[in-house]
Amino acid sequence: MPEFRLPDLGEGVTEGEVIEWRVAEGGAVARDQILVVVGTDKATVEIPSPFEGEVEAIMAKEGARVEVGQALIRVRAAGESVTSPGHGDDLTQVEPEPPQHTAAGTSATASPPAPNDSPRVAALPSVRRAARERGIALADVHGGGPGGRVRMGDLVGGLRRTPLRGPRRAMAQHMAEAHRHVPQVTVVLECDLEPVESRVRGHPATSGQAPTILGLLSLAVLAELGEQPLFNATLDEEGLEIVFQDEVHLGIAVQTEEGLKVAALRSAQAMSPEELQAGLSGLVRAAREGSLTSADLAGATFTISSGGRLGGLMATPLVNWPNLATLGIHEIEDRPVVREGKVVVGRVANLSLSFDHRVIDGMTASGFLYSLRRRIADPASLFP
Repeated sequence: MPEFRLPDLGEGVTEGEVIEWRVAEGGAVARDQILVVVGTDKATVEIPSPFEGEVEAIMAKEGARVEVGQALIRVRAAGESVTSPGHGDDLTQVEPEPPQHTAAGTSATASPPAPNDSPRVAALPSVRRAARERGIALADVHGGGPGGRVRMGDLVGGLRRTPLRGPRRAMAQHMAEAHRHVPQVTVVLECDLEPVESRVRGHPATSGQAPTILGLLSLAVLAELGEQPLFNATLDEEGLEIVFQDEVHLGIAVQTEEGLKVAALRSAQAMSPEELQAGLSGLVRAAREGSLTSADLAGATFTISSGGRLGGLMATPLVNWPNLATLGIHEIEDRPVVREGKVVVGRVANLSLSFDHRVIDGMTASGFLYSLRRRIADPASLFP
């Protein structure tokens, strides 16, 4: 009863991974039919059968690592009686000529598939999985491999690719850098913004710069940073020292056609409420017009990210490294709240504070958020 072992694949390869079996136990196999697809560090190889008969046992599962010379499959020739391993005649060990193989990620066959091969589109499991994830029908893809086999490169070649350039490239690099540096944690708290919305609605149209929700929340943040300067600090990673900043350069994350940008409003703690509102409006307008300067995009010490109507229920905003914290403001919606012992409809949003856990602990971060909520509940106290 022939036993097939992994042949020498050449190029110094000593082992391979069973990627896909093309036969099943109890099924027939023809001479030169593809038995198995084996992947190595250098190639993906289709290995043909040197004999014909019935598959009695598959001895290495898909995903298994096998060494050269290790048994893969046992085949019973036509008319041969069933023999249990270890009983009766010794097994014949058959090793075919080494199969042909190509560069990694592609495959080649020593001979064309036999007529009883599956009529489905030829592709490795990894290629089929990638096609499913991308919503691509393999039947619609022109296979560039032997016999029309669909390779991973054929899928990629059929997709539109756009290089990351300019601001989007800078954003991608900065986000990755922030994620590498900061072991961040996020705390979330519900906040009733009805008092803030009432303040915005009640502002006289003829009395100077009109307040906005972002402007009033920024005033509350600045007041809280004055009480808790740790959230406006940075970490000197080499010296392992906390560096407290003398001024608050308030970062405002703005979504633009070129991606997310964080513009810094410098010395925001020294501004009057009207100056702060005017400065915020000017930064947001410049960001959307694409007229921000490099100086506008650098130096934020604390960042606010507000998604407005598209802010969602909550998120875990990335800390804008080297900042130690970022505040997320999410969608305002009607929710039940308790006022003076009665359940009424409130205008509620979630606030999420992401922070650098190397410097700020969870209790301190929660304290910041609860205190901020108390300030927001009384917007009149934010004005001198």
